[in-house]
Amino acid sequence: MATLLAKACGLVRDSMLAGYFSAGTETDAFMMATKLPTMLFDIVIGGVISASFIPIFNSVRENDGRGEAEKFASRFIMMIVSAAALISVLGILFSDQLVQLIAPGFSGDKHILTAKLTAIMFPMIIFTGLAFSFVGLLQSYGEFNIPAVISLVSNLVIIAYFPLLADRFGIYGLAYTMLAAWSLQVLIQIPSLIKFRFRFRPDFRFRDKNIAAAVKLALPMLVSTWIQPLYSVINARLASGISGAATELELANRLYVVMTGVFSFVVTNLIFPKVAKANAEKNEEEAKALIVISIKSMFFILLPLTLGVIVLARPITGIIYEHNKFDSESAARVANALRCYSVGMAGLAVNEVLSKYFFSMKNSKTPMRNSIISMAVNIVLAYILFYFFKTPGLALAAAAGSICNASINAFSLRDKQILAKSDIQNILKMFICTAAMTAVIVPVYSMCRPEASDFAGNILACAVCGGTGVIVYFVLSFLLRVDILQNFFKKKGSAE
Repeated sequence: MATLLAKACGLVRDSMLAGYFSAGTETDAFMMATKLPTMLFDIVIGGVISASFIPIFNSVRENDGRGEAEKFASRFIMMIVSAAALISVLGILFSDQLVQLIAPGFSGDKHILTAKLTAIMFPMIIFTGLAFSFVGLLQSYGEFNIPAVISLVSNLVIIAYFPLLADRFGIYGLAYTMLAAWSLQVLIQIPSLIKFRFRFRPDFRFRDKNIAAAVKLALPMLVSTWIQPLYSVINARLASGISGAATELELANRLYVVMTGVFSFVVTNLIFPKVAKANAEKNEEEAKALIVISIKSMFFILLPLTLGVIVLARPITGIIYEHNKFDSESAARVANALRCYSVGMAGLAVNEVLSKYFFSMKNSKTPMRNSIISMAVNIVLAYILFYFFKTPGLALAAAAGSICNASINAFSLRDKQILAKSDIQNILKMFICTAAMTAVIVPVYSMCRPEASDFAGNILACAVCGGTGVIVYFVLSFLLRVDILQNFFKKKGSAE
């Protein structure tokens, strides 16, 4: 629920951004300026925190005790903060050159504005590094609620800016507010760390066997997590030459990530520490069982959601973005990109689970190799599909890359025999239920479509079609005896 609220607030934040500044120079500049620091952070250190810290921390705590684990954590945090501070300084000094490299289509006032906003927001990666490190600690201690709340708090701060201060301080004030909001993600985790009696002692002695193990594990992990940030670079370069395209593509991607993230990122954040702990204890069967239930849960939720979003993309973007300065044509272009992104929804989620499984086993070379292959597919498809379809082509290439990465990772785990024959049969049943649901909601949407021309009409279309789709899907899943649904009712009956 905390994650759902945080994602909902993220949508409100993006909706208010679009409404206040529309899809033009200021919004393009702001979107690019927020993207540049986060891309560099993800490329250099982002994947290290979530993927290498938790397995090593759990392993040290299991084998050497809590005291040694906390020493490792203190050194790891100082290493991350030092790297983030260095990146931040370089980013501020070379913001102009970075904008020229990533967004060559930005010129004149747009280029200058983007460079200035980038310099303002680069320090937020220091707070991001600290926040991610604290999240890894709290999740290792079994605390998931506070890490889920941090985005909610930062989003609420940004939302409050628009009605209170946006008219007075404009886009520059929004950049400083983003910086303040990210610092709050660190501050609100400190009381929980105190509750768990974590003792942080600044320690720059990085020549430590556990730090060395984390770095050794992290290097291939970094490469395996480059696929998304590097693809963002390609997207940004290609879209920067079309006015408003950077904003529309980013708004579609954020909406897509919200829809996928409510389910996939919640599941992976919950299971990763548990899978890492199971593997640390050499309990392979429990680790595999967690992965299986995660994959089937993803398919059960995201297959119908994918088709639902493809059918209802236009009224969805109308509800969220089409108001104030953001017009109907811009909302329609966001909808086209959203449809294309949504094709890869299940692929993105399953890949997230499988990557975490590799990382929990301290195997980072396999996902690295698979990510490089998928990255190459992504880049080639981006240039080809952009030539034919422009902005929607970039979204479609991203979806194809996610599916490709998930497929290769699954193939690499074939010796583990993670999915049994019955699991595959249940996933096929989910595909059948999704196809039948789509066959029902398409004609229903056709009947609602003439009414879906304003805000109320869009809500009506989504409510009627969404409600119909949910009923059809769950009834068919029950009749076909899909095990995820059956197990849910069995557990509920046992609890009662």
